[in-house]
Amino acid sequence: MGATLEATITKLTEQMKPATGQRWDSFEHRAADALLGLCEQRETNAETPTLAPRPVLQVSAPLHGPAEIAGIPIADSLLEQLRANATIEPVLVDDDGVPLAIGKRFSVLSPKVVRAVLLRDGGCRYANCQTRRGLEVHHLRPRSWGGSDDVSGLVAVCARHHRMLVPHGAWALVGNPNQPDGLQLTHLDDLGPEQAAQLGRPPPRAP
Repeated sequence: MGATLEATITKLTEQMKPATGQRWDSFEHRAADALLGLCEQRETNAETPTLAPRPVLQVSAPLHGPAEIAGIPIADSLLEQLRANATIEPVLVDDDGVPLAIGKRFSVLSPKVVRAVLLRDGGCRYANCQTRRGLEVHHLRPRSWGGSDDVSGLVAVCARHHRMLVPHGAWALVGNPNQPDGLQLTHLDDLGPEQAAQLGRPPPRAP
C-alpha cells in the first residue's frame, strides 16, 4: 500500500507543470500539493446529494463462532448494517485463523438500486436531518427480519444516524419512503401493532 501511495504521489507531482513563463517549483513542494489534493474532498454543489465512499471489508468467517473483521468479532446486526454500504470479501478461516478459502468480492446492492434511492431521497431521511453528503443506504426492514433489497424498502441516511437505526440501534423508520413525509421515526418500545407488522420481527422488549 505504501508503494502504491508513493507511486501515485510521484505521478501526480510529475504532472504538475508550471504556467507558461513561470519557473518550476521544487519537487518537494509539488509533492506536498499533490498529497493535499488527494486528501481534499471534491467540491460539489450543496444541492447535490452524494454517497459515502464504499469501503472494502474483508470478513473472516470461522468454522465456529461469529464473523470477524481485522480479528475483532462483530455482531450479526452490525454486519448486516455494513453489508449494504460496503464491498464484502469473505474469507473462510480455521480455528487458528489460517485462511482456507477466499471468496469473490461482491456488493449486496447494485449501483442502479443505490442511485434510485439517492435520487428519490436527496438527503438523510432521519427525522429533520438536513445532511446531503456522505449518505448511506438503510434497510427499513432488516434482511434478518424478512426485509428485501427492493427500492421500496430502502432509504438514504447519514452515517451518524444510521448507527441509531435497527437492527443495530433502538430506533426505526416506518411508513412509506416514496412519500416525502411518509416516514415516522419510532423507538422500538413505542411501536404500534401496524408498525411492528411492517417492521417485521423486532427484538423482544426489555423487562
